[in-house]
Amino acid sequence: MTLRIVLRVGIICAVAMALLVVGVTSERGLWWRLVTFTYQVNVAAAAYYLWTLVRPRADERAALRGAVVLYLAMAGLVWNLFLVERSMGYTVANLLLHCVVPVLALCDWVLADRPNLAWWHPIAWLAFPAAYLVLALLVLNDLGRRAPYFFLDVDSVGAGAVAANVAALALGVLALGYALLAVGGGVKRSPALPR
Repeated sequence: MTLRIVLRVGIICAVAMALLVVGVTSERGLWWRLVTFTYQVNVAAAAYYLWTLVRPRADERAALRGAVVLYLAMAGLVWNLFLVERSMGYTVANLLLHCVVPVLALCDWVLADRPNLAWWHPIAWLAFPAAYLVLALLVLNDLGRRAPYFFLDVDSVGAGAVAANVAALALGVLALGYALLAVGGGVKRSPALPR
């Protein structure tokens, strides 16, 4: 069994364990947590890595893998930097979803054989966080639920602060995306023009 298979099985098991722990121990259950970016990207990551184990050719989709790793790293960094004190702290589920899974995914990314990615991939990787932002700001607020993160809650921090937070997050995600691209072998070069 290769190290990358071990890492991927570890990701799947860590996400499954976190979901099980939250489902069994949380007063509000698991379903309400699925509105959070962290839970959405961790469930998506477990599904993606399971897919690569069942269908190894799926691993050739370096851009998709890059998006998964970026979202996991983003969720882990934001939680560890800004949300630990506003949450229940380092519970088993939080530790697995915000620390263990992102580190395993980053290790897999570093070890992966992959073709070079295009310069525009980190820009394209902003699509899911942007869609999540719409969900958090418009849909959840219209349904009477507050945004799942204080820095996206207009009622808590104000519209100006939310706009500044969104801009800072977008720049941070873009920078992290280009850092992943650099670690992943750099940008694909355009073929030389014929003379």
